[in-house]
Amino acid sequence: MTFVKHRLPCHVCGSSDAVSENEDGSKWCFKCQRHVGEKNKASVGDPLPPQIKTLLDPSEAFYGAFPDRRIGSDTARSLGVKTSGSTVLFNYHNNQGDRVAMKTRYPDKSFKVSGDWKDTTLFLQHLYPKGGQYITITEGEFDAMAVWQMMGGYPVVSVRNGAGGAVKDCQENYEWLDSFDKVVICFDNDKPGIEAANKVAELFSGKALIVKHNNEYKDACDYLKARQEKLFHKLWWSAQEYKPEGIVTVADIREQLLSPPERGLPWCFPALTDLTFGRRKGELYAFGAGVGVGKTDVFTQQIAYDIEQLGLRVGVIYLEQAPSETAQRIAGKLDGNLYHVPDGGWTMEEYKASIDRLIDMDKLFMMNHFGAKSWAEVKKAIRYFAKAKDIQVIYLDHLTALSANEDDERRALDAIMADMAGLAQSDGLIIHFVSHLTTPDGKPHEEGGRVMEKHFTGSRAIARWAHYMFGLERNKQHEDPEMRQVTKFRILKDRFTGRATGHIFHMKYNKGNGLLSEYQLSEDF
Repeated sequence: MTFVKHRLPCHVCGSSDAVSENEDGSKWCFKCQRHVGEKNKASVGDPLPPQIKTLLDPSEAFYGAFPDRRIGSDTARSLGVKTSGSTVLFNYHNNQGDRVAMKTRYPDKSFKVSGDWKDTTLFLQHLYPKGGQYITITEGEFDAMAVWQMMGGYPVVSVRNGAGGAVKDCQENYEWLDSFDKVVICFDNDKPGIEAANKVAELFSGKALIVKHNNEYKDACDYLKARQEKLFHKLWWSAQEYKPEGIVTVADIREQLLSPPERGLPWCFPALTDLTFGRRKGELYAFGAGVGVGKTDVFTQQIAYDIEQLGLRVGVIYLEQAPSETAQRIAGKLDGNLYHVPDGGWTMEEYKASIDRLIDMDKLFMMNHFGAKSWAEVKKAIRYFAKAKDIQVIYLDHLTALSANEDDERRALDAIMADMAGLAQSDGLIIHFVSHLTTPDGKPHEEGGRVMEKHFTGSRAIARWAHYMFGLERNKQHEDPEMRQVTKFRILKDRFTGRATGHIFHMKYNKGNGLLSEYQLSEDF
């Protein structure tokens, strides 16, 4: 016959009662799920009193009440639980209903088991046939007795080895448990119990219900001791259906649904704000244009607007432009000066004042890198902006650089876009990004060729995940010098309302101050 001592402390995880000791001295912790080794042998557990060093003989016990827990003798008799003084004997049965093992609880709260422990089912499982309406699972034998008494004899079982072994115990008895219409999980109201309850609930899909305890009480016994049977009844009957993380019902999001639609952050171009209703958290905005058409300049002006007009902190990741040039161009947008042009008509005093103004504003944060960079590193920078600097507006120029060194560029971009979309949603970010374009069949983009969704590098991934897609078109070779400075801004995709898709407006670059402004044409070009 094998003897095991239970509820001993663990030097590995710090649990006060999760270790079981076999007769040969080996030990297993049900909380951290590992053998705790030789170190525990000399320090774990207090010695048992001499009079109870051997397992309790059932013939010496009787069916008695547990007044300290308010568990009555009728409950003990009905469930086959005997006592001898402060020592308690719990019977365990096999699948055939035969008693094959016993667990003895001693006054010092330690346990020993005897018999064929490996063949035992859940505590009290032998009392109920398969296929009932409800079965409740508790974390311990006393809690099972308390639930049985408070619920008037409703079927209830307990796992054998506490929260740490709950999943394994339920897996071994899965067929029997799953035969019930509803599986009500009533584990302890502490971190191990809550975690174990969720893991067990996953086994039983939509039929699992979890009792949400009142914070004053840790377990079922606490309600019974406090004479709160009615409260336990209420909580048991209102046990919540287990839903995996991320699953919601209409009731869960009622307040969000009743919130009136709001405009997002404005663009620096009023026409674009009117067409899109602004920029919203959790959304991705994709910009595509030919080489040298001006997509980075549009970004730079929008950044200056966000900093000065909206008072926002922004995170800027320009992978083909040094931070010094980025800051210089943003300062120029703020002042209407071409600080990046040697003969731009500005003075060094103006430039220094502008840089000092940027420093005092403390709104511009940039990633210091030039050239291709991995998405993992860029994502790390975005998370830093969001978490450490409370930045919600991000500019990435350009997306294509992140997949430049990948063997399968399209597959890499698909993974990046999916991850970026998740990041925007989870952290409440507005992410603007530039994409390079593939060469069109007809007129080149640099000569005013029309931008289409399919021209974006990795277009399928971008179209799948971006909330808006914008195309910038400008003929750099136009015969009219004035028209060379006019850009057509085309909205290719509008997921928010769909109404802006296909709309265009124009903007013109002022070579004197470096600013873009909306421009009215008498006819399309």
